[in-house]
Amino acid sequence: MDRRFTIVYEITRQCRRFNTAGTQLTNLLVPPSDENESDPISHFLDSVTDLCKHALRNCNDSAMVGVSIRNEGNVRDKAIGISFRRKDQLTADVISTCLGEGYTIQVAF
Repeated sequence: MDRRFTIVYEITRQCRRFNTAGTQLTNLLVPPSDENESDPISHFLDSVTDLCKHALRNCNDSAMVGVSIRNEGNVRDKAIGISFRRKDQLTADVISTCLGEGYTIQVAF
């Protein structure tokens, strides 16, 4: 199976003082390649699920994970933050809900 995203940049930093590690990923989601895949929402959710699996592949199940998403193309948009939660609680549905709420708030400004 081909990945549904392309990694542009990835770096992991350790913070020994707080016994944590942070990973920064810059990536591009790949558009649907099959004309038969007519549901862009399903494709997006599958892409985000694959991306989460990749980003969290080295985390323990009990690890606390926080996510910040921002648009590199429009620097005036603010980052959308997803509060810390357990690794198993971070799903594509949670991310899409936060993105939807963030988009609604930014459109209001």
